[in-house]
Amino acid sequence: MKILFTADLHLLRATQERTLLKIREWITRYRPDAFVVAGDLSSAQQAADTLKSLRRCFLHGPIAVCLGNHDFWMLGDSRSEPDSLSGIVDRYWLPAAASLDIVLLDAGNLHLQGITIVGGYGHYDLGFAVPGLAYDGILVTEEDYARGSPSASSALRWRDFQFMPCEHPLKEVAREQVEGLRQRMAAAADCRTLVVLHTPPFEELLGVPPLSLAQAGSGPSAYAFFRAYLGNRSMGVLLREAQANLVAVVCGHTHRRAGPLNLGRTIGINIGSDYGAPKGALFLSDSNRFERLLD
Repeated sequence: MKILFTADLHLLRATQERTLLKIREWITRYRPDAFVVAGDLSSAQQAADTLKSLRRCFLHGPIAVCLGNHDFWMLGDSRSEPDSLSGIVDRYWLPAAASLDIVLLDAGNLHLQGITIVGGYGHYDLGFAVPGLAYDGILVTEEDYARGSPSASSALRWRDFQFMPCEHPLKEVAREQVEGLRQRMAAAADCRTLVVLHTPPFEELLGVPPLSLAQAGSGPSAYAFFRAYLGNRSMGVLLREAQANLVAVVCGHTHRRAGPLNLGRTIGINIGSDYGAPKGALFLSDSNRFERLLD
């Protein structure tokens, strides 16, 4: 069985046609048995149109998607909209997915011949933050990370907190994401399982320089602050505990390629797509290996 994976499509007006054309080219050339997207498809209000576009690319085969942080963004005047991630899922993504026979991995699993696809969003537990990060001698705090800026006066912003309707603490949301994945993995029972997350669960899949380089030099880069939002390390703890039936892990989010590489008995890959420049990989289930697709 061949499963086509991609991530971070960001189907924006300026780049949508180019991105969808590449997907159609992949499907025509490689003839996958299933098609899976690891998050950041568009935004909440675009859910129906986005999933229709994906279904038009792959008319009759199984499709599964997990959501990314951008897929929870509410753009424009959204004061009357859902105030939680689950509310966004229930109002926008689940109905659209169900109407198009697309599996939303944040809510259920995709069962294929010989393998089950399990997944979800992931979020951030601050596990990849730079320890002891300080600017001008002032330590960055959890309150700074919750605000999305290293200081109240900084122009740098992690924009999720402007558009994502989530009033719960970062670590609480991250724990909820881990528990949701745990339950869906349990539902897969003893099946061979492939996990698809938007945010990376392992340091090796971030695709960015290691912490030793992030801390080097005369002072931290302004962008060292954003390392905290690269993934959910607690997900990795769960996955390492579940390696008996876990054959592979796929993620995106950082727009940086990593892998395929061995993570114990599991293979991991970060797809590494960027805006208007989608990347893809085929998973060959008979041999448990990934093949990156040519650009």
